[in-house]
Amino acid sequence: MTGPGRGPQGVYDQINGPGPQAPPPNSGLIQGAAASSPPPPPPNYGELGSGQAKADFAAASANGGWEFDPAAMDKVIKALQDSLDNDYSRANVEATFLTGIDAMGKEVGSEGYVAKANASGAAYQEFLRSAVDYTTAYVDTLRQIRDAYQRQDQAALDAIRDVGKAV
Repeated sequence: MTGPGRGPQGVYDQINGPGPQAPPPNSGLIQGAAASSPPPPPPNYGELGSGQAKADFAAASANGGWEFDPAAMDKVIKALQDSLDNDYSRANVEATFLTGIDAMGKEVGSEGYVAKANASGAAYQEFLRSAVDYTTAYVDTLRQIRDAYQRQDQAALDAIRDVGKAV
C-alpha cells in the first residue's frame, strides 16, 4: 500500500507529523464537536394550563345539550386546589432534600455521584414548579369560567369558547 496514511510509512508520518490543530484557548469550542444551537426557552406552563382549561371548557360546552353545573365545577376546582395545597406542597418540601446531598468522602466516585444526584434533584424541583404553575393557571381559569357563568356573562363565555377552538 502506498499513499499518505497507508502502510508503515503512513503510520510513521501520522505519529511523527504535526498533530491536529486545537481550537484557540478559551474559544469555547471542543475539537471535533459540531456546533449546536442553544436549547429553546422552556414553555410557559401558566399559559399552557390556562389554554388547556379553556380548550377543555370549549370542548365540553360545544355540545348543544350541555348545561353548566356549578357544583360539579366546584368539585373539580376543590380537588385540584387540594392537590396544590397538599400533594404538590408536600412534594416541594421533600424535594429540598434532593439538592442537599453531601459526598461521603473526598474521592471522585462520591463527588461525581453527589453532583449528579443534586442536579437530578434540581431538575425535579423545576418539574414541580412547572406542574404547580400549570395546575394553578388551570384552576384560576376554571374559576374565571365558573364566575362568568354565574354572572351569565355571555361575552366572556363566547371569548373563552373561541380561544378554546383556536387551541
